[in-house]
Amino acid sequence: MGRAHKAVARVAAALWAGGLWAIGYLVAPLLFARLPLAVAGGIAGTLFAIWQGLGLLFGGIVFFAMRGRARPWPALALIAWALDAGFELILLPIMDSLKGPHFGPASPHWHVFLILHSVAAACYLVEGLLVLALVADGVGRTNGAQLVDG
Repeated sequence: MGRAHKAVARVAAALWAGGLWAIGYLVAPLLFARLPLAVAGGIAGTLFAIWQGLGLLFGGIVFFAMRGRARPWPALALIAWALDAGFELILLPIMDSLKGPHFGPASPHWHVFLILHSVAAACYLVEGLLVLALVADGVGRTNGAQLVDG
């Protein structure tokens, strides 16, 4: 892999990790602390959907950059990418389908939503930790190589 490809993979991993952590653990909690539940949930849901969609792109770049690396790095990149895909393509659509015009604690699907939200939160945390580990290890380097070539 050339220098440009390594740089792209590093930037993709940094953006992926930064967005996950900023949206999930800074922006979303702030929204729920400052806005009504329905408004905060709508904004947070949109942000998660957008970011998880970008995560599919970033995850693909990172995974393909990790091919050829020693274990466990390619597998960890693939797991993080799969978690992103599951969140974006399975959990978010199901959670959105449960919402109605007056969705909230009195809604008939509220408990199912909370269970799915807990599953999503656990997956999100694992994904964030895996991507952070990939960034810390230095995506795009080869076995034994230093993070910065030269």
